[in-house]
Amino acid sequence: MYTPKHIRIGIVACIVLSVVCSTYAIWEIAFEGRWPKDWPVELDPLRKESRTLDHTQQGNTYEIHFTNREDFESAWPYILSLKSKEAPLILLRSPSTFAGATTEAGVRILSPLTGTLVNPEGGHHPPGAESAFPGVEFLRIGPPWPDRIKSESGALPKYVKYENGKWAPYDNKPSWDMRRARIDIELIVDGKIVDLNRIPLPTDTPIIDRRFNKIQ
Repeated sequence: MYTPKHIRIGIVACIVLSVVCSTYAIWEIAFEGRWPKDWPVELDPLRKESRTLDHTQQGNTYEIHFTNREDFESAWPYILSLKSKEAPLILLRSPSTFAGATTEAGVRILSPLTGTLVNPEGGHHPPGAESAFPGVEFLRIGPPWPDRIKSESGALPKYVKYENGKWAPYDNKPSWDMRRARIDIELIVDGKIVDLNRIPLPTDTPIIDRRFNKIQ
């Protein structure tokens, strides 16, 4: 389960003020699910049981924790429907700690910063900022992604990079100007609430099992 909220707020303040990531960014954290309004409405009741973690390179991480098996199994098909084509499903053991909070059972949806504008220098701007910067050639994060960055099967790369006014696939070492393009899903498996024997797993998806890794 989550750390109590008043304790979490203090932890998050420390993270935001003091932690500088290796990719030249920090996490901004909200204690609610701020995923796009066009995601399945069936997930809306879960917003209050979620966190949103915003990182300029890694994108948005939407962390949803569950304390009831029926609630998870009801939500699972809608969560799974968000995953990008050929993106992996990543299995993590329980409990899983990330950015100051521990989840016993649940999911993390790793998503692009959809709608955010990026300028040639890598700066971020909110949607609609074009009018304030005449002459600047912005790229918008998120769909519709250009076909040229996709594989022959139509799959998106994990990351893209701004190159000569266009998005280009990026699969090199971490860089300050890379941006997440696809949606991956991490599943925190406790065997009770999240039980792999009770839920459908996609047959056409790479499954990465990190439950037995020393470091997840």
